[in-house]
Amino acid sequence: MKRAEIKHKSKLDLKNGYGYAILTMVLLNLVLFGSMTVGLFVGAILVAGAVQCCYISYFNDVAKHKRESVDSTYRGFRQFARALSLYLWQLLYYLVPLVVIVILSGIITVATSDPHINNGLSVPGLILTLVLSLAYAVYAIILSLRFYFSFYVLNDEVDLSARECIKKSMTLTKGKCLSLFVFELSFIGWWLLVLITFGGMNLYVYPYYMTAKSNLYFDIKGELTDVKSETTKPNTETIN
Repeated sequence: MKRAEIKHKSKLDLKNGYGYAILTMVLLNLVLFGSMTVGLFVGAILVAGAVQCCYISYFNDVAKHKRESVDSTYRGFRQFARALSLYLWQLLYYLVPLVVIVILSGIITVATSDPHINNGLSVPGLILTLVLSLAYAVYAIILSLRFYFSFYVLNDEVDLSARECIKKSMTLTKGKCLSLFVFELSFIGWWLLVLITFGGMNLYVYPYYMTAKSNLYFDIKGELTDVKSETTKPNTETIN
């Protein structure tokens, strides 16, 4: 399906269902907040994967028009161990290069420091540190696009290990990173609106965004039935 059709279908999927979507957000955020209250960041890390899986489980059901009340909301906790493992693996992929960048920046700072300059860091040192920072930013963006469907795979294919879910996501997103990036950019106006309203519009935007991601996932897997747009002319750009 075209991107505009996916977004249009997502709005139709949520029609008359925003109340349940908002309730789901409140319940899952309470779980996350409660874990942070008890265990601070450790508590949040322990449940973050399962909570993300719960969100995906619920909005997958919305996209397929088969919500199952509370079971849709908390089903992700059945995958608690695998979700935690997947979350930690992804965190590792992000943190290891970051630690390397920090160490290299420290070495560069020491090696290029100039006592005659106020801040002690020479121009070559600043340039090298900037290049390393930009390189990590590009790496993180590409990695997030390759991991885009990891939790969706984990939710769907219960026999796969966490690392296998990552590999399956990389297979699904191969050659599609640019399209996924554009898909994310297409929501930037909505996120700006959330920011302007101090988070108030998130009650509308987040369910819409998550349902659209579920529809995109099913579309790439070939499980989404095309829905004709009745009100808008679809965008000519496709997700390919």
